[in-house]
Parts: sequence; structure tokens; C-alpha cells
Amino acid sequence: MTIKYTPNQTAKILTLAVFIILIVIAYKKRKSLKSFTMNTINFLKEKTWDIVSDRRIDTLHPKIRTKAKEFIIRAQKELGIQLRVTSALRTWEEQTRLYNKGRSAPGKRVTNARAGQSYHNYGLAFDVVEIKNGKAIWNNPNWQKIGELGKSIGFEWGGDWKKMVDKPHFQMRFGKHHTELAQLYRSGQRQGVFIKLI
Repeated sequence: MTIKYTPNQTAKILTLAVFIILIVIAYKKRKSLKSFTMNTINFLKEKTWDIVSDRRIDTLHPKIRTKAKEFIIRAQKELGIQLRVTSALRTWEEQTRLYNKGRSAPGKRVTNARAGQSYHNYGLAFDVVEIKNGKAIWNNPNWQKIGELGKSIGFEWGGDWKKMVDKPHFQMRFGKHHTELAQLYRSGQRQGVFIKLI
């Protein structure tokens, strides 16, 4: 017995094959998306290598805490670098004291941002340093790798800035300029100390 395929049957078979391939691709993408979501949840539960960093991460805006923790954990797992968060949420008063250094107060200038102009003031920025053998490595040949990892997670890196390069600095803007954030802050659109980000 011989089976004859007509052009109409061939088209149906090809359509069915393409449909099955699309289903398999969609299933695999859904599985990888689920895996990505689970990894994010795992970072939420997981502690970093450093209790000091964990405490400082807890002061950040809730919208970036998990990403900050992911950054510290992945730096250790993927790069073999232990990062410590050195600065996270910073009050407007603390920002004023930092801004005054090298201006009206003794010391070297460390920032160009006045109170309300730093993303630290909204818990949307943090600074890190590599800790090696118990010591902070500020002059670090690994900054580029650290910066690239931070950017891959969604942070803006101060190492890319042109005016005042700030390699330890990472932030998320959520599409808002610091003037918008200051306006939200001053108008009381906050939950506790954090501004409401939509």
C-alpha cells in the first residue's frame, strides 16, 4: 500500500510541525522565566557573606534591596570577590556634612551632590568596596568587572560618569531625576522614610 501526499496534506503536516516547535520553545521560555523568578526569590531569602552589608542593604528602598543583595552574592559566586556595602541610605543631614568636606569643613571633597541631590538620600544608591584578607581595596584593578556585573543587574555605575568618577557607587533612578525625587520627598509622598515609586 502506498500513501500519496497531496500539497494540501503536506501544508497541514508542516503547519503542525511548526506549531509543535513553537509550543516547545514557549514551554522552555516559560521554564527559564520561572527559574529567573525563583532565583530572585532565592536572593531575597539568602544572606550575603557579610552581616555589615546585610544591615546596610536593609536600609535601602524596598525596590532595590533584592537587587543589591543579588549583586553582593553574585560578585562572590561569579567573580570570587567579596564586596562590602560601605554606604546605603543617607539622611539629608549626612549628605550636607559630606558635601561640606573640602568646602566649609576640613578634608578632601568627596561629593558634588548637595542634600536631596544624591540617590543615597532616597535609599536608591549604595557604595561598595572589595574586602580581601580583612582589608578594603579602594584602588582596585577589579572595578571594571564589578561595574559590569552591577550594570548587568540593572544598576547605573558611577564608574561610567564623566565629571566625578565614582567607582564604588551604584544606583537605580527609576526614570526619575533627583529634582523629582526631592519634590516627592518634600511633598510627603512617602511610606516611612522612602518615597513612593510607581
